Amino acid sequence: MPEDLGDFTAPDRLKNLVNLLTENGKNNERFENFALLNTSKFVLEGGFPKEYMRYYAYPSTNPVYLFIVEIHPAKFPHVHVRTPSNGHDTQLLECSLKAILFALHSELKNHDEFLLEADTTVREVFFKLQREGASFETLYWGDFLPFYMNAKQKKDIVQEEFTVPKGYVISSINVPDEYEFIHKMWPFAGATPDSVTRERLENLPSVCTRDSDGQLASWELTHSLGAVTHLFTVEEHRGKGLGVLAENLLAQIYVKEGLHVYKYVVDSNVDVIRGTERHPYWSRWKIHDENNGEKEMMWSFNSFKYTG
Repeated sequence: MPEDLGDFTAPDRLKNLVNLLTENGKNNERFENFALLNTSKFVLEGGFPKEYMRYYAYPSTNPVYLFIVEIHPAKFPHVHVRTPSNGHDTQLLECSLKAILFALHSELKNHDEFLLEADTTVREVFFKLQREGASFETLYWGDFLPFYMNAKQKKDIVQEEFTVPKGYVISSINVPDEYEFIHKMWPFAGATPDSVTRERLENLPSVCTRDSDGQLASWELTHSLGAVTHLFTVEEHRGKGLGVLAENLLAQIYVKEGLHVYKYVVDSNVDVIRGTERHPYWSRWKIHDENNGEKEMMWSFNSFKYTG
């Protein structure tokens, strides 16, 4: 592993890293820290997905760039890059990307493919590395809008009592019997096997609604990287608010468990984006720009094939 890349996976080192990057909790409500805070809570308190998660930071002293890496034997590596709270240093970012790619060389070689999720600045620097000869072929790249619930929104939503449409009930997922169907309905599953969805359902928060016959109507899950994900309503039950209900209910579970509520919506899903922007309990991630104004951040999910 490169000397300047630190491994912070060990519990004590991870706790220290969390304190450092959040300034001892002062910046817990900043979007860039949510994945770190949620996943570290998962692995330090609940265990899952501890065996799959690694935390690397660059430089190893006074870290600026954090990489949360999911290495799962059944799927390709998933790399989350934290946006620095004080903004990007593109030269340092380039060095950090080279370092993490070197550190993950054996995993990338074994799996051929990996998923990079990061803000669009990180993606552009990765594209630059490709143009300069990095051994990766782009399989997919997509832009996503990042949304979250701020402190007031979390406080308000947890006190809300939501109305369930007539003929439906709030329920929990019967994992052994329903995980395969839920996985099949996931549009971004790609090559991920359904066993991964089963693990997440068995270990992380989820919620569903059912019709009067007890059949699944809508649901939402938790990704092992910390975000709410895979919101879905079965076609014949759409147009009744069941998707929004499932998301509100999962958000309440998150807040009660001390988790940060956030999600990514693909930019082509215009209806969900509009609905989220109208929703009183969602905010768009914004940062201060160089002119002391605010700019909306864009997130990205990108799949690359290793060709080295």
